Amino acid sequence: MKFLLKRYKMVFLLFTLLLIIGGYTFYDLPQRDFPETPMNQATITTPYPGASPEDVEREVTSTIENEIHQINGIESYQSTSSRGVSNIILSLDDRENHQEIMTEVNQTINQLKSNLPDEALDANVSLSEVTTPSQSYFLTADHPDDLEQLHELKDAWTNQIEQINGVSHVEFNGLEEQEIIINFDSETIQDYQIQFADILTALEDEWNPNPLGEQTTDDGYRTLTINHINDINEIEDTRIPTGDQGSINLNELAEITVTSTQQPDLITYDGDSVINITVFLQSGEDIPSNSQLVDEEVQSLMTQLPEVINLHHYFAQDEFIANVFDDLFLSLAIAVLAVILVTTLGLTFMGSIVVAIAIPTSLILGLIPLPLLGTDLNQISVIGAIIALGILVDDSIVLNDNIERRYRLGDQALSGTVKGIKEVRNSIITSTLAIVFTFSPLIFLSGANGAFIRALPSVLISTLIASTIVALILVPAIRYFHYQKSSKKIKANPGILGKWLSKGARFYANRIIRKLIRVPKRTVAIGLLMTTSLFLLILWTPFEFFPSADREEVTIDVTLPNGLTKADTLTTLQSIEEDLLNDQEDEIKDISLFTSGSAPALFGQPQSNTGEHTGRMYVRINQDETNAGSFIDQWENQLRDDYEEAEIFLETIQQGPPTGAPLTVTVSGEELSNMLDIRDEVIELLDDAGTELVVDNVGDLTPNLTYEPNREEMENYNVTVQTISEQINLRTTGIPFAQINSGLDQYNVQLYLDRLEEYESLNLEEIVIPVDSQEGPPVASLDEFVDVEENEVIPRIHHEDGERTVTIRAYADQTDEIEDTITPYIEDFNDTHNQYALTVGAETDNQDTFFAEITVIFSVVVLLVYLLIAFQFNSLTMPFLILISVYLAIAGAILGLFVTQTPISFLAITGMVSLTGIVVRNSLVLVDFIEQSIKSNSTINEAIVKSSEARFRPIVLTTITSIIALTPVAISGDVLFQPLAITIISGIAFSTVLTLLLVPVLYMLFKRA
Repeated sequence: MKFLLKRYKMVFLLFTLLLIIGGYTFYDLPQRDFPETPMNQATITTPYPGASPEDVEREVTSTIENEIHQINGIESYQSTSSRGVSNIILSLDDRENHQEIMTEVNQTINQLKSNLPDEALDANVSLSEVTTPSQSYFLTADHPDDLEQLHELKDAWTNQIEQINGVSHVEFNGLEEQEIIINFDSETIQDYQIQFADILTALEDEWNPNPLGEQTTDDGYRTLTINHINDINEIEDTRIPTGDQGSINLNELAEITVTSTQQPDLITYDGDSVINITVFLQSGEDIPSNSQLVDEEVQSLMTQLPEVINLHHYFAQDEFIANVFDDLFLSLAIAVLAVILVTTLGLTFMGSIVVAIAIPTSLILGLIPLPLLGTDLNQISVIGAIIALGILVDDSIVLNDNIERRYRLGDQALSGTVKGIKEVRNSIITSTLAIVFTFSPLIFLSGANGAFIRALPSVLISTLIASTIVALILVPAIRYFHYQKSSKKIKANPGILGKWLSKGARFYANRIIRKLIRVPKRTVAIGLLMTTSLFLLILWTPFEFFPSADREEVTIDVTLPNGLTKADTLTTLQSIEEDLLNDQEDEIKDISLFTSGSAPALFGQPQSNTGEHTGRMYVRINQDETNAGSFIDQWENQLRDDYEEAEIFLETIQQGPPTGAPLTVTVSGEELSNMLDIRDEVIELLDDAGTELVVDNVGDLTPNLTYEPNREEMENYNVTVQTISEQINLRTTGIPFAQINSGLDQYNVQLYLDRLEEYESLNLEEIVIPVDSQEGPPVASLDEFVDVEENEVIPRIHHEDGERTVTIRAYADQTDEIEDTITPYIEDFNDTHNQYALTVGAETDNQDTFFAEITVIFSVVVLLVYLLIAFQFNSLTMPFLILISVYLAIAGAILGLFVTQTPISFLAITGMVSLTGIVVRNSLVLVDFIEQSIKSNSTINEAIVKSSEARFRPIVLTTITSIIALTPVAISGDVLFQPLAITIISGIAFSTVLTLLLVPVLYMLFKRA
């Protein structure tokens, strides 16, 4: 140490360079609201146009599932087979290489192509990536039809914005992809004696001729091409051969139109029809800087808009993040100033200056390793810095105070500094390691909860290691540099409250401790009994795993009965909007409506199980008049009563990983009809048990028409089911044919024959098909071969790991009693049914996983701290004495949460674990001083009294600074971080008081034993 102290200038230079690196790291760290939560999912989406859910399940979903379940790295898979599409979600093992898994999945899908129906389109396999909505805009027009002009700009704008570095993708909601519809008229075709198969051949021959290859010449080779129709403006001139050896233009046989591939989603903003544009950023990008680039690009593109269309900036993530960080950095700045002011209470002016230098230095140096730890700047990491602030100052105060004590005893600058370091060095290093051991296991929390909280221990560990380095190297160097230049003596009672602290230390040691160590057993019994009784307060303390954010946005999800259209859904959403505005117009800023799955995931979870019968509303409230919680409490039950046919959920942004229903019952089996009967029984049972709302993931059956073939008649005329299916398909969904160019764009071509208009019914008598007939005409109407039956079918079929399931979700404030009520029924059902099973669970199971992991982590933390202390004191019993402060701290934390009625939350429990490393410092240093005094030939009683007096000032100062550092967060009203701050403040305060009283007494008992 002498080597470094004598070269203090080099020490100052080294720390200056480190500060520059830390400052650059701060500038370069990406900023976001909360840490990104990895999804560990992939999707396989396979369109099968026109197919029923059961056909999709049998011919597509099950075929794919039978193969992918063998791939290593896939933990589980869930699928939904609905009308015309199969969607499979793969849950991937986060310990495996996801790219290798996706390569194997793609290879498997490619090998399966021959086993899938010819009519099924290519499967889209994608790895779910974490993206962040950056900006969202509404394009408005006086007349909704004017918005159709945006089709011309959509692709150009998308390409332009997606070229910005960091942009993942752009969503144009309310505009669908366009395709070319060629709708043939059957009567015209018959008049010209044209077979439909001949039309397909003619189009194929003209649009997709075989390539001509190359021709070798003396000077090289030439590519050979033939001009053919390949542009949208030319296709109407395609010649189709007729039955009289002539030909006719395509546009004389069919109507050719460019239209949307499906009915566009209907979106309104404040009652006006709009198109929504939302820009998403890639994982790990800096939101403020990238959002600014996006907004600048969009503003420049506005010049291309037609005059009748206006752009409204609806959502900006960077503005919200700027407000959040302004508040957090203000809390951090207040905490820094408060801590510095507090140190002046018990330290000399120079001591306070040293602490003032050590605090920002430690914070900045702690940033350097964050990029290597995968941590960026977010609310969790900044809160970690604020918590670290209250701890890191301890090292500097303890060391600074002890160096000043050596100076007061008459030591010279160099020897006093070296001795001051030596006396507390082991305690500082041990207590720092204890904190590192405390927080490091939190880094290994699994799942979304682990990803969410990981930034906090990362920042704490890096900052505290930096503070220890600063305390052991920079602080002594500054004190040595100053003291050797100054002739002033160190005051006996430094600081504004120096005299009072000294008097307090003497009163505490000589009046209180001397008396307590005379009756150690009674003192310890009373203290521990009182502490233990505080744990009963858990019963009267509220619980909330992750609180809702105090935001202005409220999301309303509406699910109507299956079979309704987007127009029906919009009508219901508009009716709800009218109800809200008529009753609380002053409390609402604006309302936007989205049908189907068109709502961008701006303020919560993405929509699931979407369809034409689903919709979402974003309501932004006036927080001067109300808050999100009150708005939800007022309207959720009222809307459910007013719209009984709809499933309605109101929620606001939840600060943490998403959760779902608190109680689920899963029906698994084979026969769908029986599973639905079982579902109905369970729903009735849950309703009777007192649930507020019960829903399932299938819903009502949807109307269906079944065409029953007349096999005898079909055999007489040599007609197949495929022939009938093709004729109906040509009029309903059409058949995909080819792609045609339009400049740089390509359009899919869909062929129809007498296409059905909206709300038009299929008339089988008007559909004729060719038949083998010896006596009558060569054609017959379709009604001769099929009978029509009206029935109902299941709208979607769900699988979990290849097994058919129906999931029932129950919502209630207290689900434990409901679960107890239905458990006997479920157990009896499972005992008496072999082919079907009922399973009780919850979509909040991640909470149970968290509590299980946190219990293990807490046990590991206590064990690590125990071993650390055991090594320092070379004793297996001494760690129990020091760890008693952890028990005291947790009791104090519960007391604080109870008194303030602050919920026990994810971060509150994390705070309790954190206290393990924070509070052992005081008892560790106190016991270490007692041990050193005994080694200096003091009696046990005198060593306890002397050490208690010596350590009173630094213990009180470090406790006050820790409390002051977190006070701005505790009184800020932040629903997420307030429980964490209150937990640590109350835990430290309570533990410090009882540590000062009980640890010296317990030491006496240990020595006597």
